[in-house]
Amino acid sequence: MTLFKQINLSISTLFGVLLLIVLVSDLSRAAMLQQERLHDSARNMVETLSTTLGNNYPASGESSSSLGALLGAAAENGRPASIEFVATDGSRLRREQAQAGVDETPGWFMTLVPLQAATASLPVTRDGIELGQLNVALQPGLAYRSLYRELISSMLWKMTILAAAMLVMWLLLRHFMQPLERVKRHAEAIHNNQFRQEDFIPPTTELQTVTEAMNLMVSRVQGIFDEQERTLSRYQQLLYRDKITNLGNRRYLLEQLQQSISEESNLFNCMAIIKIVDFDQLREQQGYEVYNKLIKILAELLRKAHTGRNADRLSRFNEDEFAFLSAADEEAAVGFIETLFEDFQQRIADEQELANVRLVAGICNLQSDDEIGQSLARIDYCLSQAIVRGPFSIEHQVATSVDLPQGKMQWRSWLESKLESHEFFLVGQLAISNERIPIQRELFIRTRNDRDQVVPASAFMPMAASLGMSMDIDKEVFRLIMSNTELDRRIPLAVNLSAAFFELAEAQEDFNRLLSECQQKETRLCVEASHYALNQFPVMCSQISQRVRAHGHRFGIDNLDFGQSLHLLQSGQFDYVKINAGILHEMIQGEMTASFQALRTLGDTLDILVIAVAVDSQQVYNDLSELGIENMQGNFLGEPETI
Repeated sequence: MTLFKQINLSISTLFGVLLLIVLVSDLSRAAMLQQERLHDSARNMVETLSTTLGNNYPASGESSSSLGALLGAAAENGRPASIEFVATDGSRLRREQAQAGVDETPGWFMTLVPLQAATASLPVTRDGIELGQLNVALQPGLAYRSLYRELISSMLWKMTILAAAMLVMWLLLRHFMQPLERVKRHAEAIHNNQFRQEDFIPPTTELQTVTEAMNLMVSRVQGIFDEQERTLSRYQQLLYRDKITNLGNRRYLLEQLQQSISEESNLFNCMAIIKIVDFDQLREQQGYEVYNKLIKILAELLRKAHTGRNADRLSRFNEDEFAFLSAADEEAAVGFIETLFEDFQQRIADEQELANVRLVAGICNLQSDDEIGQSLARIDYCLSQAIVRGPFSIEHQVATSVDLPQGKMQWRSWLESKLESHEFFLVGQLAISNERIPIQRELFIRTRNDRDQVVPASAFMPMAASLGMSMDIDKEVFRLIMSNTELDRRIPLAVNLSAAFFELAEAQEDFNRLLSECQQKETRLCVEASHYALNQFPVMCSQISQRVRAHGHRFGIDNLDFGQSLHLLQSGQFDYVKINAGILHEMIQGEMTASFQALRTLGDTLDILVIAVAVDSQQVYNDLSELGIENMQGNFLGEPETI
């Protein structure tokens, strides 16, 4: 029960009890007053009747009926009374009148407030001679009726006063509780890992103290977070950034390449390298100043050309090579590099010392079953062929062990056919703790080609994204989860949302139905998305996070990038993050252990679970386990299994 309700109920109860006490007290006083009035009336009546009878007593020999008529007339006063006259000779003449007004009074009231009949006696005399004894018994019928009416009237007034008092009290409490409500929202924000300062300081002394203490705590936690974030950012710059261009370095691209070809949820379709021809000779002839200028020009053109392409990775791969990973197909990558070559030639046209600089490029597609060495060997071969062909040549090689469509039209037709015939199926890979307890099963979507070869998501998802069909794939995943009766629903199911899902609202109805149905079937979901989608659509990210949590599910970040995602940890509401095991393994080597401790501090501070993914060897597993990474996922721990 809320504090507002507790205070409201307590004051209302107290006020009600006080009114009840007042009501009982008033009723008791009124009953005593009525009883006294009843006795007074009986005494007055017997005195009046005694005098009347003394003056009008029939003479000797007159009929006693005249005396009865006299008593009857005296009793006709509207009061519920019993009148009795006892003569000196012992003869009695009695006149009774039934009680009046009792039928209007409930029996419980007469039981609750007992009133006694009022009696009075007085001798009747005439000329000093006693004629007899007059007895009067006055019944409380009219007193009960009057008392009951007073009670009803008093209760109505007191109920009106109580209702008015409660209304005023409710309004006052609402006013007084507003500062406390702000303190409550502040506490809830902290509980949800949203560390913000409360600008409004309540006027109440106690609430002032609480608010200032919470602001101080937030300030300290924010300081810890900022310090750890700076530590990780320095680590990112030191380990994964080229000092001259501020692009990723060779290690960065190899990490991204390893992640791309080792996971089902591949974001990249191809890799390209742009090479400066005869770079060593140019550096010797022109010097380091021209060398640096050339490198910066190429980096600027690459960065400009990739504006808005959040899923691409740029790096200075070697001294004379720039590389990038792209979700686009080879044809689109060739067009991109051709445009880059044109821009470069226009840029150096007025640069005398750079007039003889020539570039070549090599492109190869990526396969989930490749080794990094195989991909690099293919692209090196493409570069050597481009150098032979001449300046600004582009060579690309498509090598795959799985038969796939060629060209966008064939790809679109192929994907539409698979969706219409429901030929997609799910596989699941467990993420487990060090105690080998499953914490979630990540779901990947696959299909088969005409030769019955399994086609992983890494083969068709980049093209689906390029064709604007990734949301259709998301919907198919939703349908498969809801329709599959053989899913082990005791283990949470991890579902990765595409960037298109956050961009378009068309899939929201299907997603809401998935959340509701899984909640009804007691199936827990772990909904996640890459940090690129979350960075690009922060408002939708926040809405979906709240919706997922409201249905009792969990929300996380897939493939956390320290250079781009750290602010997301604080701005969003995340239950877990997935980080490539290779990156974590690099962090714990040599002098980088401080960055790993910074990551653990952030996770503990924000109550976010860290899951290492793409664990591919016993050495990586052992090293991460020794340093406290308790949750891991990867082919070394278990291959994806068909559901």
